[in-house]
Amino acid sequence: MKPILLEIPERFETERLLISNYEEGDGNEFYQLIRSNYDYLREEISEIHTLEEIEDAEEYVRLRRVAWLSRERFVPKIVHRARGRMIGQLWIEPKWDRMIFEIGYFIEEKSQGNGYVTEAVKRMIQFLFTGLDASKLEIHTKASNSRSIGIALRCGFAKEAQLRERGRTSAGEAVDLQIYGLLRREFLQWS
Repeated sequence: MKPILLEIPERFETERLLISNYEEGDGNEFYQLIRSNYDYLREEISEIHTLEEIEDAEEYVRLRRVAWLSRERFVPKIVHRARGRMIGQLWIEPKWDRMIFEIGYFIEEKSQGNGYVTEAVKRMIQFLFTGLDASKLEIHTKASNSRSIGIALRCGFAKEAQLRERGRTSAGEAVDLQIYGLLRREFLQWS
């Protein structure tokens, strides 16, 4: 299989959300999203400190667009359809040789608790298993991130591992990471 030849949509919809590849010009909106949530997101997005200007954010979204087209990584924006504005981002890391995909996400602080990330992740789960024939999906999260753990569990993932002192906070403190997995056969049982 040659991933570059796969037909992968650049846009997915749910009842409340549009999940799509970045477009040229999205840098300004992404920059505003990052800046207005900086303190909250700096623990979750390692590149946040490099996005000092709108131009940096535009470069970031264009590089994510190229990665999508080359099938190296999928990093769609999450747009609230009714509000017409970006509220977060997903990232999907493919391991094409084993058809395993790692899913990550963030949502702006004021949109937390409304089920948006769960809704977006469930839509991508459906696509990855039915559209790409994934064998397994994974979510890696800090053991202290109860919201992320809750999303994994609501989406049917099972805890597989706890890696002690595997991650770091922005202050350099060692933290445990947890890995959650969802197998194709588990997806087929509940879908």
